Amino acid sequence: MEHTIHGLIKKRGEIAGQHKVALRAADALKADLDAIDRTLVLCGYQDDPKGIAPRGKYKQLFGRNELKLTVRDMLRVAPADDETLTLQIIAKKGWDSSFHADVLKRVRDALQRQQKDGRVVQNFGPSGCLWRIK
Repeated sequence: MEHTIHGLIKKRGEIAGQHKVALRAADALKADLDAIDRTLVLCGYQDDPKGIAPRGKYKQLFGRNELKLTVRDMLRVAPADDETLTLQIIAKKGWDSSFHADVLKRVRDALQRQQKDGRVVQNFGPSGCLWRIK
């Protein structure tokens, strides 16, 4: 039992140290935000800077035109729905299912852009919406 207690004390100390470092980093980020907010006001920004939505980093999954060309190549083989295209792309890349939602959104965006450009069309049939090359 003493070994367990000693191990827990050691682990708690490590986590407390990580927490302290994280708080310092958060304080530094807060100070940076406050400085930017003051600068925006000095530059004439009228709205509340706190209303600016936080942004995350964009995760680049595909190279330039890679998704567009991949989708087009798959549709040349056979008409497919966006879900099928997504699953084929994930399998082709060797990714796990954690990428599904992100890839599905990007496939839908790519299909919409190509539809707008007149390269693909939607067919609504008994099995739902299928995309095909125009």
